[in-house]
Amino acid sequence: MKTMTRFKAVWLVLMALVTCLPTVRAASQAPEVLSAEQVLNKTGKTIAEWGAEWWQWAFDNPDFLFDTSGKFADLGDVGGPVFFAQGSGGVPVHASFYVPGGQYVLLPIATYLWTFFPPCADAACAREIVNDHFLAGIIEVSVQIDGEPVGNISEHLVRVDDRNPLVFQVDAGPIQPDGYGGMLDAVQGGCWIMLTPLPPGKHRVTSFARVPNLDPVTGEILEGYFDLNAKLNMLPAPKGH
Repeated sequence: MKTMTRFKAVWLVLMALVTCLPTVRAASQAPEVLSAEQVLNKTGKTIAEWGAEWWQWAFDNPDFLFDTSGKFADLGDVGGPVFFAQGSGGVPVHASFYVPGGQYVLLPIATYLWTFFPPCADAACAREIVNDHFLAGIIEVSVQIDGEPVGNISEHLVRVDDRNPLVFQVDAGPIQPDGYGGMLDAVQGGCWIMLTPLPPGKHRVTSFARVPNLDPVTGEILEGYFDLNAKLNMLPAPKGH
């Protein structure tokens, strides 16, 4: 996994879920992708709010954040109506995990977080970095669920609101010599997809994103892009699991 010197570094998150155990019967139907309105109606929070909670949880659980094999995927069961799937920080993720019955599944397809710290320590410049540098710089995103492409990917993009940005706090770890660390304000954006609870059987989701390369300290656009790929297995948890 691509390592960063600070938690404030860009995290490019891509989820892809593919092929399951051959002994498991194939799913009779695919989980559905919820619209932003449906997410709010069914879960009680916006997709942006769930994305912020995902980031807070990931910062509090670095094993979950940096896992590429699914070893810590069970940490995604945060005890609420939504299961937090894992993502990649730039290196493909190949993992298998169970999702508790009845839980919606939050997929971080390609997301970006910025913590407030000089030279960008306020919502205005952080919004510019997330919206204008990262989101505007994405040149390709594709997602398939059980072999069927997800249309209108742009409808699943979360932007930092111009008038009322959703600012939340993350624990950036011990204070470093430059002063970075501790509880810091942050904003996030990207492509988030929420799935309905999993029907019985195996499910496959494949994703690809080509995202811009940004300076992790300044947020400025650098040369080149990251191609994000990952493969995970997703199964509804059996009773007693």
